[in-house]
Amino acid sequence: MWLKTLTGSKVRVRTPGAETDKRVTVIEYVEPAHSTPPVFTRHEFIEVFCVSDGVLSFQFQGEAPFKLHPGDSVTCAAWKPHSFWNETPVPVTALLVCSPAGLDEFFIESDKLLQSKKTNHTESMAASMQRLRDQYGLEHVGEPPVLQGD
Repeated sequence: MWLKTLTGSKVRVRTPGAETDKRVTVIEYVEPAHSTPPVFTRHEFIEVFCVSDGVLSFQFQGEAPFKLHPGDSVTCAAWKPHSFWNETPVPVTALLVCSPAGLDEFFIESDKLLQSKKTNHTESMAASMQRLRDQYGLEHVGEPPVLQGD
């Protein structure tokens, strides 16, 4: 089952953390064409991006951006801020391998929130998403990368 994200990407949990005693999860990730870079984010888990189709632009905070082509991968150490996006006219498909698991549950919960479009009367969608990020150890730590020509 495909899940939607707040940024317009699609994800599908290939190996849920429940099957690995929460040691690892594998997620298929599709970044749409001409996506915009999200804010720099860091998290508690190690995340490996393995690109299978398309070209993914990637940047660690404070470093130069680079491109990942099919067959390329990059490992994000725990708490290392990063951002990624797709500058091309075709979607990018990648596998995300995360250890320990948890990102799978974050995506499931955020999809439920987006599908219901219902939040507590005193809580906005942004506040609801912030609560989920806090619960799953995802922290926004900087503005999105500035693209060339911006």
